[in-house]
Amino acid sequence: MVNDSEQPETQAASQFEKNRFFDGKLMTAADMEAEQRYHAGRLELVTRHTTSAGILRGLGVRSIESSDGELTVSVDAGVAIDGSGRPIVVETPTTKTLPAPEGEECHLFVRFDETALESVPVPDADGPVSETASNRLRESFELTYRERPPDREPVPGLDVDLSADDPSALAGRIAAAYHDTHRTNEPSRTDAAVYLGGFERQSGGNWVRSETAPQPEYGLNHDLLYGLLVDHLADTENPHRTEIEAEPPEPELDPTELEGIHERVDYLQSELADLKARQQTTTTHLLRKTLETTARQFRSTAERFADHDGSVSKAAREIAHQVEAASHNEVHADPDRYITTVADLSSLFVDIGDQLVGTAREETADRYLDAVAELQSTLADDQPAVEVAIALDGVAEAAVDLEIVYTATKNA
Repeated sequence: MVNDSEQPETQAASQFEKNRFFDGKLMTAADMEAEQRYHAGRLELVTRHTTSAGILRGLGVRSIESSDGELTVSVDAGVAIDGSGRPIVVETPTTKTLPAPEGEECHLFVRFDETALESVPVPDADGPVSETASNRLRESFELTYRERPPDREPVPGLDVDLSADDPSALAGRIAAAYHDTHRTNEPSRTDAAVYLGGFERQSGGNWVRSETAPQPEYGLNHDLLYGLLVDHLADTENPHRTEIEAEPPEPELDPTELEGIHERVDYLQSELADLKARQQTTTTHLLRKTLETTARQFRSTAERFADHDGSVSKAAREIAHQVEAASHNEVHADPDRYITTVADLSSLFVDIGDQLVGTAREETADRYLDAVAELQSTLADDQPAVEVAIALDGVAEAAVDLEIVYTATKNA
């Protein structure tokens, strides 16, 4: 059978019944079968409750190929325990041929099976042979597949108070919590087959292991638990393999070098203070020069427009006067006072721009208005005094570059 959807349910625990032997007892086939069921049932019950189902050794899928409507599967030798607690033994590397699946996914399983051996005649009670029966049964296996992955049971979880100082009390609480959570009912697994892995068909027809399929079902035994426990206890530095960034090693200092280090630190601090002082001097000089340049260029603008547009000339003269007063009061020595002064002047810059229509050439008037807008944006963004000074210088340059529009008049 290839379609593995009809798996037998795992047997629930029941009381065992065994033969009672005595001299002269007449043994029948039913007695012998009961004896086999007794021993097999006890072993399977203990295995089912103490060892998880899955692969114990080997059983890797060597290859899977399809051709002519058939699927050829090769697996390694190995041992597994199925969901009913029965051992599945694959003695040698084995290749089986199955009908090819219709879909693009294939999930392989191995399950317990029995093979009849040695057909022998069965005599009738009256004497003549009426039929034959197998003399032995070999416990074997069958490879099957499904087109969907198996349903995995979640990893058991526990809610345990770990604050006990006594190891015996803690161990008892852990065992009790596990028993109450996971041992109150018979295991719910109804699928006895063991999962070997999932594969998917590529565009060329080849089958490769699926990266999204679950891992093969591996059995968990005492050796695995013991190895993990010893590894955890022996690793006293980082038993949980937590990634921790290593702290940089502390530098090893020669005591004789400490005096030299102090001297270098003092020198660097002195250099830093000197750089700050030079920066302050440079900034103050820049702010003072922009005030002087602005006053001079707006006074020049006022003189050029005096005979042409009195309102522009008057506004430019007022700007020059206020800038000269600010320079005289040394507002350039304090960046905050400088920014406040320029902000107060911005309304006068706008007034001149409003009066340039028909008085100055359009392209030069546009450049002036753009420079004023740039200054206002710099102020609104709380830029440092140096940036404000650069924007102010742009306004002064645009003002001095304003070209007057002269209107032609008729001669008297």
